Amino acid sequence: MNSLPVSIGNEIKRIRKGKRMTQADLCQGICSQAEISKIENGRNSPTIDLLQQIAKRLRVPMSMLFRDQYKSEQFRECDRLLTGLLRNHQFEELMDQIEEIKSQSTNKEILLLLEYFKIISGERTKKVDFRTSISQLGHLTDTEEVWFESPQMYLRIKMAMANFYFENKQFIHSESVYEEILNLNYDTIELKKMRIKIIYNHAQQLSFQQNYQKGLQVVAVGIQESLALDDASFLGHFYYQRGYFTKKTNGALQDIKRDFTLSYSLFKAFEMPSYEQLVIDSHEEFLLYKF
Repeated sequence: MNSLPVSIGNEIKRIRKGKRMTQADLCQGICSQAEISKIENGRNSPTIDLLQQIAKRLRVPMSMLFRDQYKSEQFRECDRLLTGLLRNHQFEELMDQIEEIKSQSTNKEILLLLEYFKIISGERTKKVDFRTSISQLGHLTDTEEVWFESPQMYLRIKMAMANFYFENKQFIHSESVYEEILNLNYDTIELKKMRIKIIYNHAQQLSFQQNYQKGLQVVAVGIQESLALDDASFLGHFYYQRGYFTKKTNGALQDIKRDFTLSYSLFKAFEMPSYEQLVIDSHEEFLLYKF
């Protein structure tokens, strides 16, 4: 997801849109529009010669097309640090790190990340109530530039809002957030893979709400999109969820057995022993076979 072709494609797309150019404008006399589309989506890795021509058409130095990779590395390093502190409930050190990084960085995406962690920390330490925290998170996504400049952070912020609603049993509002973000335009491979994770999280919440019928509909979309992308990251989880939802809605026994067995097989194939054991411990009677 964070490969060089993806970051170059993201940067080309960002600069092109910033200059109000279409893909047709950019590719004219250079390559096909289909090729530009594949490059921007991270599907194709452009040659140096093609990158030079693209940079010339965009009227930027070629080095600028690689800038996003450096920024992404900075972002990921910062995110790993703060996520670790939050997970370990080291809130005081978390706030110290936020202030230190803030004093040293001008990266807009990192600054947005810092505000996100500050709000999450405030809610987790009960210094700020969940409604105020949701309002603060909402302010971070108020401008169109956030979705354009950092769709990953936009989605992450929205997911935090949905989680706060869910944790406080405001299920209608949580569902509303999911409906909003799942109707966005996921136009790159990276974003489409994020969408799959969002679908999985949505199905998880529907399971806790015991809304099994809607869960079946959501999981069907997750399976379909995973297969279309050749992405098995959540496929085992989706089959497990579908087996569980089908069981809860008194669906066909053969369908329940099929899904739990597919789930078990995928967890086994991808060496995910804790999930493999989960299927065995909770639904072994539905497995058609075991390795």
